[in-house]
Amino acid sequence: MATIATGRRHKLRTLGIVAGSVALALIGTRAWLLRDPEPHFRERHSGLASVQVSDVRLDRAMREEDVVVHDSSGLRVEMRVRRRADTAASTPSPLLVLLGGHMSGKESASLIADPREFVVASLSYPFDGNERVTGVAVVGEVPGIRRAIWDTPPAVMLALDYLLTRPDVDPARVELVGASFGVPFAAVVGALDPRVKRVWLVQGGGDPYTLILAGLQSEIGFMPARKFGAALASTLASGPRFAPERWVSRIAPRPVMMVNTLDDERIPRSTAEALYAAAREPKTIVWLPGLHVQPNRPDVLGALVDAVLSGAR
Repeated sequence: MATIATGRRHKLRTLGIVAGSVALALIGTRAWLLRDPEPHFRERHSGLASVQVSDVRLDRAMREEDVVVHDSSGLRVEMRVRRRADTAASTPSPLLVLLGGHMSGKESASLIADPREFVVASLSYPFDGNERVTGVAVVGEVPGIRRAIWDTPPAVMLALDYLLTRPDVDPARVELVGASFGVPFAAVVGALDPRVKRVWLVQGGGDPYTLILAGLQSEIGFMPARKFGAALASTLASGPRFAPERWVSRIAPRPVMMVNTLDDERIPRSTAEALYAAAREPKTIVWLPGLHVQPNRPDVLGALVDAVLSGAR
């Protein structure tokens, strides 16, 4: 009997050690996933090393350039620069830098039919994987997705390094617009880079967990599973560290402008209000009618673009 009891105690002790080791490993992994990204931003943004203009398109109305820039750390950024053809290349104009949806990337600038007096630059996110992957296959893309998330703020700052050397850009009038997926990155860059004179947060909100939970509603019907998926996705994406409400107060005293829509099915109103509450004065929030912006809703896109371009004057 003593031998059996001793064997049980040994098994329980072994199980305790294993459970403790697993718990410590999980805690350590979570701490690593949620570490402070700001040192990475500073290290990764090492300054402009090279510029390549890969394509120029010019007609009587518009001029578009596709540009690729590199820095010495290996960071690479693709962007599209769009302005009216009748704007003199040597006359400085206000700059509007646009961070749109993760799928639209640099194409976002082309969606602005008339940039008015602005030079508009839109960036592709620094992700080299499959943007259209779904389901279980997403697991294989997680490391690349994390790298892209962490590299986006320094990529935007690298883009500014180039854009502010252009003779057609006024460095005193730099507007940064984050729309939907781009909102957290615009908040981070606005907080860190004083060259940005005003930040626009369009159809975005705070609390990444709640935003992901809302986004999974149509994909995962079972609420406990949906909550688990949202928590896991938020952690893997460093959601708490990139939450825009964590950064937006640091933008002051430069203005923060929020534009949201009343019937947005992707951004719960409570998250937009939480983000606005986290911002410091001067700040403004505008509520427009409409749903969430997407390519098949040109009326929503037009209203949002008009609100930004009119307000940025």
